[in-house]
Amino acid sequence: INYHTSGGNRTTSDAAIPVKPNSSIRFTGRTNVLAKLREHFMAESNDKLRRRKFFLLYGMGGIGKTQICLRFIEEMSDWD
Repeated sequence: INYHTSGGNRTTSDAAIPVKPNSSIRFTGRTNVLAKLREHFMAESNDKLRRRKFFLLYGMGGIGKTQICLRFIEEMSDWD
């Protein structure tokens, strides 16, 4: 599948269905939160079973929760 950026702030496929919104180009800081997310999700588990990991990110509306998640996804995608 070929992905391209169309007008606006969205990544779309050839079918023009939003795949994943891009994080804002104005997003800065929050390095401590992103580090905690990396530490949590990259830590190896001693369990023999692979368990799904959860992380609750909460706060008032408009403080950047979605942007933190989008930036984290972008960073994790770059590690591949």
